[in-house]
Amino acid sequence: MPTRASIFDLSADSDTLGNRISRAMEASSISASEVAKTLGVKKSTVEAWESDRSAPRAHHLMRVAGMIGVSPSWLLGGVGEAPDVDGISDEVRLIRKQLVQIKAMRDQTTEAIENIEIALDRLVKKEAT
Repeated sequence: MPTRASIFDLSADSDTLGNRISRAMEASSISASEVAKTLGVKKSTVEAWESDRSAPRAHHLMRVAGMIGVSPSWLLGGVGEAPDVDGISDEVRLIRKQLVQIKAMRDQTTEAIENIEIALDRLVKKEAT
């Protein structure tokens, strides 16, 4: 009797967790904003997951996997079937990843500017008194 293949017989996807999240979101046409809204987290949090600056907690990972139509085992460790990306080239994937990184840097810059403005306003009020 032939042995039945399992997902563990397949070679693992060697990409990072963030890239797998990004690829699956792209394949399912779900944006970081949609994921963030559904999970009740900030968009910048999802973007941090996509860029490997942080990782989702287990409960978020499970919900993200369900939302983007992949198994948690593929998302976490690259074991199992990858989503069909419909012929998207590696070059397009790389450019999209760079765009995600640039957006994250923009968000960080905006936050830094807001913090500087708050500190400056505080100093001006202090000097005025």
